[in-house]
Amino acid sequence: MRENSLCNVIRSGNTAVNAWISTDSSYSAEVLANTGFDSVTIDAQHGMFGPDTVVKLLQAVSASPATPMVRPTSVNLAEIGWLLDAGAYGIIAPSVDSPELARELVDACFYPPLGRRSFGPSRGLLYGGSDYATEANHTIVPWAMIESGDAVEQMDAIMSTPGLYGVYLGPNDLALDLGFKAGGDIAGPVADIAHRIVERAHRHGLAAGLFCSGAEEATKWADAGFDLVTPGNDVSMLRSAATQRIAAIRDPAKTLTATTGGY
Repeated sequence: MRENSLCNVIRSGNTAVNAWISTDSSYSAEVLANTGFDSVTIDAQHGMFGPDTVVKLLQAVSASPATPMVRPTSVNLAEIGWLLDAGAYGIIAPSVDSPELARELVDACFYPPLGRRSFGPSRGLLYGGSDYATEANHTIVPWAMIESGDAVEQMDAIMSTPGLYGVYLGPNDLALDLGFKAGGDIAGPVADIAHRIVERAHRHGLAAGLFCSGAEEATKWADAGFDLVTPGNDVSMLRSAATQRIAAIRDPAKTLTATTGGY
């Protein structure tokens, strides 16, 4: 089976850099995937596209060295199984607020006896290789998103779930759930929680990832020990590059710090 190169990066002690796709352009996804990102996550929860487009985006990412991952709409056995059948090598599942949901995530990602995934790999077999059925349980990586006060309170129980590969902080939803404003850099109580998450994840032998507002913030959290950082999504990168180029033409002496956002 084709190896999961993302795991190799993290296993080596380096910080993996993850792209985040929220638009429906397979060409844009292909371009991003070939720029050097270690993985590319297709956002089926908040992305501006439907299920049929997910397959096209996975096909585009598959033409690159980057590991294809997907964020599903929820922890749902059938949906996650379908995404893996379509060729996803990792699942970053939203709103894993309890150890029970973490167990459901693992069940959805793995074939028996490790889980409850139904057999029918389809494109997963095409992308992964002829031994997909026997090797998938050793290759697929489930990430549980920590993005609520309940999840923070139960993080140790969630992280104790057998088969879980990593946890992924969703800072904006967590901020909203705690009564703070979403968007911008991770700060205040959410930043304190981020430090706790990476420490606890490593103690449990798990990888830790998070979504960042941009490259500068991603560098900060990589230095703090996170194993995977997402420096914004495709829309924020496009907006940032466009505003900087416009500013450079209209006023070369002025430096703009583009407003970035994401999920």
